[in-house]
Amino acid sequence: MKKLIALLLVLSVILFACAKETKVTQTATTGGVQPGVISEETRTASQPAAAASATADITALTSAGNDCLKENIKVCLPVNYALASVGDTVGFAFGVQNMLPQAKKIALKVKFVRTQQTLGELAIEPDKDYMTRWLSVNDINPYYDVDPGQKLSKPMLVKIGDNIADGKPTVKGAYLFEVQAQTYDNGFYENYGGPQQFTVRVQ
Repeated sequence: MKKLIALLLVLSVILFACAKETKVTQTATTGGVQPGVISEETRTASQPAAAASATADITALTSAGNDCLKENIKVCLPVNYALASVGDTVGFAFGVQNMLPQAKKIALKVKFVRTQQTLGELAIEPDKDYMTRWLSVNDINPYYDVDPGQKLSKPMLVKIGDNIADGKPTVKGAYLFEVQAQTYDNGFYENYGGPQQFTVRVQ
């Protein structure tokens, strides 16, 4: 009889331990993470997924740059305004269409223009070297060979930096940038189409 009671006690302990282990395993699997939300641990361990996501964004911007180039349109920037915070990278679709009868080398020049407020007053005076760093995330070739009738689409990227000058943190406001397409021939550049301006409002 004693042996039977002892055996039953051992079995009860084993069953209790198994149930506890199953509960812990289920909690660790769900981890309280909502579907579609990537935890910091997952983000660090999944760099290829992050790269794929960035590629998808660039692909969408490239497609938008092509789509806005209708007949007889040389250059196009379909969306020219974005909200962002320090540390964000925002992108603007931009497209060029070679409407000339011959192939051309086309260069893209992107630059910071100025800060602006609602009424257009100059709010602050950033250092243009610092603002160029905001544009350094762009991967733009010196020029692109574009055949007659061919389209070139290249997203314009802006990474909001921590500073706008030495010892001067980035402040809230609207920052105006510009991209200009140019034909390139034997060391000479000529503007092709009008300048396209876009604004990033830092919140």
